[in-house]
Amino acid sequence: METPKTHWKKNNDSRYISGEDLKSGLNGLSPEMVVYISAFQDAETFDQAQQTKLVKTGLFLSTMDGKPVYKPVILNNTNAKFLSKEFKSEYMEDWRNHPVIIYAQQDKRHGFVARFRKYIEKAQPQQTAPKPTISEGDISIMVEQFELIEDIAGLQKYWSAIGSEAQANEVIFKAKETAKNRLNDNK
Repeated sequence: METPKTHWKKNNDSRYISGEDLKSGLNGLSPEMVVYISAFQDAETFDQAQQTKLVKTGLFLSTMDGKPVYKPVILNNTNAKFLSKEFKSEYMEDWRNHPVIIYAQQDKRHGFVARFRKYIEKAQPQQTAPKPTISEGDISIMVEQFELIEDIAGLQKYWSAIGSEAQANEVIFKAKETAKNRLNDNK
């Protein structure tokens, strides 16, 4: 069994979030997490390939519970295209305060890179309201009421007024049917 190895980028804490930061869980990050863009700011960076200083935009992120992520992610063309399409706007101001998933995507050239993906809210299981129960005393009173009704119109009016919970009760339903039969026999 091979011992896990530590990639050098895991210990390379640059000023911006990298895919390696996400993959390794650096400072509370995780390989995939729901965040929203809380702010953006231009900052100077260094382009290794061209050996020049560049100005890039850093996106400052917050978790869903409002805690800021400890450092920003650099805005690159891939992420900008995704965010423009996802939020239907090319303006960064319109990207703020909308949930999105940031994740570590494997890349041939750079190990892992930080990418964004659409956030789809998980459906919450529907909570059923607690079933109210009808007390024995209420059932007795309703049964007595059915015995006092003098005509079909009164029976229909009372049946409509007692509500669906009472109507679903077997004892009350039988009392209604008994009253209905009695009133039909008296015609």
